[in-house]
Amino acid sequence: MTTTLILRYVEERGGPQAVAATVEAAGVPFTVAELDDPSRWVGYDTRIRLFEAATAVLGDPRAPWEIGAAALRHGLHHAIVPLLRGFGSPREVYRQLPRAVPKFTTTSTMDLVECAGDEATIRYRLHEGHTHSRLDCEYAQGLISGVPVIFGLPPARIRHPECESDGSSACVYHVRWERRRRWWSRAARRESADLGLTALRVQLEEFQDAAADLVSSDDVEEVLERIVRRAVAAVLAPAYLLVLDGGDGVMARHHGLDAERAERLAQLLVAGESLGESAVVVDIASARHRHGRLAAVYQPGHLPLDGDHSLLRAYARHAAAALDLLTALEGSRLEQRRTAALLGLAHELAAVDTAAEVATVVAQAAPAIIGCRAAGILLWDHEAGALGVVATSGLGRRPDDVLSGAEFRADQSPELVEMLTHHSPRMLRREQASPEIAAAMLAIGAASLVVVPLLAGDTLLGVAVAVSDTEPGTAAEQTALARLAGVGDQAAAALQNARLLSTVRRQAHHDSLTGLANRVLFSQRLDAVLERQGEAAWTAVLFCDLDNFKHVNDELGHSAGDELLRQVAGRLREAVGPEHVIARLGGDEFAVAMRAPDERTAVALGRRCVDSVTAPFPIDGQELRVTMSVGVALHAGPDGRGERMLAASDRAMYEAKRRGRNQVVVGGDSTQGAPGPSLQAELRTAVEEGHLRLHFQPVVDVSQPGMARVVGAEALVRWDHPRLGLLSPAAFLPLAEETGQITDIDLWVLEAACGWLAATPAPESGVLHIAVNVAGRTLNDPRFLSTVRGALNRHGLAPRQLVLEIVESRSLADLPGVVERLVELRQLGVRVSLDDFGTGYSTLAWLKNLPVDQIKIDRSFITALPEQASVALVRGVLALAAELGVEVVAEGVELFEQLEALREAECHLVQGYLLGRPEVEPSLQTRAVGAHPVA
Repeated sequence: MTTTLILRYVEERGGPQAVAATVEAAGVPFTVAELDDPSRWVGYDTRIRLFEAATAVLGDPRAPWEIGAAALRHGLHHAIVPLLRGFGSPREVYRQLPRAVPKFTTTSTMDLVECAGDEATIRYRLHEGHTHSRLDCEYAQGLISGVPVIFGLPPARIRHPECESDGSSACVYHVRWERRRRWWSRAARRESADLGLTALRVQLEEFQDAAADLVSSDDVEEVLERIVRRAVAAVLAPAYLLVLDGGDGVMARHHGLDAERAERLAQLLVAGESLGESAVVVDIASARHRHGRLAAVYQPGHLPLDGDHSLLRAYARHAAAALDLLTALEGSRLEQRRTAALLGLAHELAAVDTAAEVATVVAQAAPAIIGCRAAGILLWDHEAGALGVVATSGLGRRPDDVLSGAEFRADQSPELVEMLTHHSPRMLRREQASPEIAAAMLAIGAASLVVVPLLAGDTLLGVAVAVSDTEPGTAAEQTALARLAGVGDQAAAALQNARLLSTVRRQAHHDSLTGLANRVLFSQRLDAVLERQGEAAWTAVLFCDLDNFKHVNDELGHSAGDELLRQVAGRLREAVGPEHVIARLGGDEFAVAMRAPDERTAVALGRRCVDSVTAPFPIDGQELRVTMSVGVALHAGPDGRGERMLAASDRAMYEAKRRGRNQVVVGGDSTQGAPGPSLQAELRTAVEEGHLRLHFQPVVDVSQPGMARVVGAEALVRWDHPRLGLLSPAAFLPLAEETGQITDIDLWVLEAACGWLAATPAPESGVLHIAVNVAGRTLNDPRFLSTVRGALNRHGLAPRQLVLEIVESRSLADLPGVVERLVELRQLGVRVSLDDFGTGYSTLAWLKNLPVDQIKIDRSFITALPEQASVALVRGVLALAAELGVEVVAEGVELFEQLEALREAECHLVQGYLLGRPEVEPSLQTRAVGAHPVA
């Protein structure tokens, strides 16, 4: 784990070349890939040599401390963050820290001397046989200082009065942290929340990858080896042991243990004896079979964390599902269709992320796997107390129609009650079934059904059903049950993942207090309503705001205010009805979007909203009365701008308050001053009809005096308008931003730019990169990540050849999930550039919070060069970038004097008319550059 942190920190500071140089300088007998493998534990000497090499390569004596402090974002195991956050406070984490240390090292011991209030004293001692290193001590301090960051607090301050390197018996750290968040710590809280959410998503992805990997082979030895090695996806430990008690005797596999200790521990597991407190042991068992036991093993005296057992148990269920499938496959290797269907099911389940998609995939795959003629998936609705048919296959068109949307209620089906009680598979006979189920079986022509519950622990998620043609009591019946149970285990695991993903997505698009859509989702749905409108149809936006809501919070408290907002949301939802879009924008502001035949209809709905809050609200044992002001904005036709309409309705709402509150006011034309609908309509078809063009402006390395070496190009889009000619981006991109068409344009540019780079021969200067501008809306579009992957794969480009440029702005800062999406892109290997640096919102905060590889100094800084003030600003930006390990490009270089000033400031990457204008076919060859323009 420590080696992973070292390599990723070095790569962030110096790139892949610095990583290679560090490993070479360390002289360790491992490759970069081996050192970056979290399942591989290396010796103390290797770690110290890597620390020494990293310090030398980066030229930074503080590098080990920074590596520890940056552990949260540079590879700290995904299971650690949720576990540590679960302790609730830094103090509890420091109390538990001695138990967490074995997850990072086996060569030292940490003891808590005292811990009270906001202070702790920790003793850190290296085991005998190792020579203490100050670098390792610095790393430990950095790691300890990062604990409060998990809770949205500043890093801890550490005093180190005693050190083993000075002859002390142990290193002593006095730790002090802040117990309250400061008023300026919003970014820290957001970073803390992002850490937790990112860790949760990464852990989910690791579990999905592990599950797919375990079932992607039908070779017993390979699957057992994978189970042991992939256990690190659940629990980080020095060693793992797997013991299976099969028909051919006991099989044991281990990782991280010597042979003698592995054999001794395996014997204890077989005998059912305990491995002691320094191990976490779980059963590898599914609903139908117990395969054996899996253990995560720590060094003697080291204790696991509280959450390790539940995480390893969850992983063991994946392993059990894989072994269930493997057992079924062992008896049917000659049946190629069944084998292909099983493997295909695993891969398809890894690719879907909704419960309905999981049900469809499983229902379609089940007949080939089980050997039955039809199958179906029914999901349990806890509120309704019923099983609902979600997906079927093999029934034929008419039976599918009969069962579509059918429900089987527990109070009418004794079989369902038994399954809810015992959670066991069973065979249903039509002549013995309850009337409701017997009627359904008759409709599909089934004499008997194999039914297997889909379980998440003790919770019923649904059932998998197969139409059986086997004789009761035969081996074939048992085989059908076993095969369907294996499929059911996979389906249950996939359904769990789908529900977790659904929760994450809902939280990103819904208000947590009221359950209504939030501003992001409302904007998307409003844009969709506008786009589908006919030429004569009206769209209305209602902006609803409670009057004097602040007094409720001030007089009754925020909990009363929250309860009032929940009740108001319920009344508005009832007044608006399901046919219209309703959202909470924030605070006491709500919005409604609707299709309206005329202004009168919109005003009538606004009046219903006002009237809905007139009745008193029961809050904390008293009746509270409030009023509401509503502003209405209207637009006719399909070319409205959602944000413009929302702003117009907001203005109308304030007019309603000015007139005395508790009323509805219609605003002016929300589209006044907007470009005509013709240009917008033409822009909508520009991509489809092939009217967009790309020009490319070179990015040049001028580090060598008198020479300009092209290292890449920026793709710039133009619109070849059939009536207006070639339009610059300024003429149509703002319109595309407002209308939501910017994403389609960005995706086209991304694909076309990658295609151009793949078709362009590399110059003598080496491999080129291509830079593509991306809007904030595009970053959050669900198609974006897959489009990036697809473009790179289709055109055979290395991920680092693609640079995605984002423009710093307040609108981008307000979008949820931006940092998370940029992290995902960088994990692919794609580089991220911050464009127009220095001109937008909160520049330094962006550099702190956004994962960027490059910044582009805005042309407004370059224009005044070589004036002294501008030179000083440029040097300041370069110094800041160097500290952060970020690459710098200066754009807008048009004069030779500007170029020389940048060279003297040691800014080596430049872009501008002096070195190349945007062209369809730019020159990419190295050339001399003098006091006159070269392009």
